[in-house]
Amino acid sequence: MRKLILLLVLTLCVSACSDRNTKDKEFQNTYNSFVDSILDNNGADTAEIPFAHHLEVTKESSGEYRYAITIDDPKVAMYHIQMMVVDKAAGGQYPFLGLLNDEEMFSMIPNQENKEKYFVKGVVLEGLSPNPKFTLYVQVSWKDYAQINTSTVFFSYTYDYEKQHADNKQPVNDKEKENAETE
Repeated sequence: MRKLILLLVLTLCVSACSDRNTKDKEFQNTYNSFVDSILDNNGADTAEIPFAHHLEVTKESSGEYRYAITIDDPKVAMYHIQMMVVDKAAGGQYPFLGLLNDEEMFSMIPNQENKEKYFVKGVVLEGLSPNPKFTLYVQVSWKDYAQINTSTVFFSYTYDYEKQHADNKQPVNDKEKENAETE
C-alpha cells in the first residue's frame, strides 16, 4: 500500500514538472517569435495605428533610463493584448505583456472600462536602458471580438535623453514624433 501511494505521489510530481516544462517551452517559443518578428520588421512603423501611444523617460539614480510606453485611446476593440519592447542596445530580457498563458489578458474597447473583466483604458509597459540615446522597437498584437483574427502593429521611438532635456521638452508622444520627423 505504501509503495502504491509513493508511486502515485511520484507520478503526480513528474506530471506536474512536465506540464511546467511544456508551459515554459510554449512561453519561450512565443517570446522568441515576438523578438524575431520585431527584429525582422527592421524598425518599419505601421502606417495606421488604431490607438494613441506615447513615451516617457526618466533618469534613475543608478544612471539607467527608465522608459514607459503607454498605449490608450483605442479606435477599435482590442482583445487579449500582447505587447513587447525591444531595445537592441540593452539586450537581455525585453519587457512584455500578455505572452504568458496564465496571466490576465487585458483588452481595450473604445469608450469602455471594466477593470474586473480586464477592460482597461490603457496599458503601460516599462523597461530600462543603460544608454541616454536609444531606439525602442514596439510590437502590439490583439485579437478581434470573436478571438479569431489577430492584428499586429509596429512602431518605434528614437530617444536622446540629453537632447530632450537640453531643449526642455516634455515626454515624446506619437504627434510630437511625427512633427519631429517632418522638420
